[in-house]
Amino acid sequence: MTHRHNDLFKLPNKIFSVGLTATELTVLAAVYSLRSRSIHKGKKYIKINQKSLATICGFKSTVTISKAVDKLCRLGYIERIDRYYDDIKKLGSYVYTIPIVRGSKYFFVNRRIFNYKLTVSQMRMYLYCCKCSESRSQRFWNSYNDICQELNLKRSAVIKTISELISYGLIKRYRIKKKDGSYSDNHYKVVVLKPPRRKIGRKKRRSRFAPDFSSANNCKIFYSYILNHKSKNVNTVRINFFDLRGSPKIFSSLYSTHFYSNRVKKKIRLYLKYRCNLRLCNFAE
Repeated sequence: MTHRHNDLFKLPNKIFSVGLTATELTVLAAVYSLRSRSIHKGKKYIKINQKSLATICGFKSTVTISKAVDKLCRLGYIERIDRYYDDIKKLGSYVYTIPIVRGSKYFFVNRRIFNYKLTVSQMRMYLYCCKCSESRSQRFWNSYNDICQELNLKRSAVIKTISELISYGLIKRYRIKKKDGSYSDNHYKVVVLKPPRRKIGRKKRRSRFAPDFSSANNCKIFYSYILNHKSKNVNTVRINFFDLRGSPKIFSSLYSTHFYSNRVKKKIRLYLKYRCNLRLCNFAE
């Protein structure tokens, strides 16, 4: 439950009554969705460059971001702090301050909505649906005329955008029966965006030809066979060893270009003697 609560951020209700465009609403929602631990005197400080902000909103150019931010700064929703030069004599990232939304006139939006890469018109409609929905049931029943009057859009554009959100699975439509027996089509529900499922990868299967260090007896037999063998070519040693043990003759892991030198033999001998507590005798020097 806490994970779902942490995915939500607040937006003030009055953003739809000040004449903001769909682009400006998308940029404002993207700035409010960013997490930050820098909070001072009721303001949250966010440091981000315009290129990253454009990637979150799905814009190709940073000019769109700069124009939208200028409009939001004039309206007082965002305050922009002047950039300073870094040690490399390069301007740093922008720092924005946004007021913390308090009181009761706000609505919640899920941060995962930016992963769907919606257009600005679809994002504006989704934000308005979140504003109209109830806090518990997430349902709303606004008519097309009410939405057209609130967002200053045509009826055909509203119907098209809502049908697109329904096809994406962000909104569900319910048929409610009226008193006269007919059904109303303006009952919707905002779908709760769940986190993606984690892909649990299968563990790599251990080769049955690898030496089993859990069994001290197998480890002793295998390394004593290698150390006592006169040939330095381990390919011949491994094939002969596994042939004697009853394993298949053809296997890709048996062929190796590695050669055991005297130094490696000494390390194996010390490892078996002191770490594995095995005593191997009659080693080939």
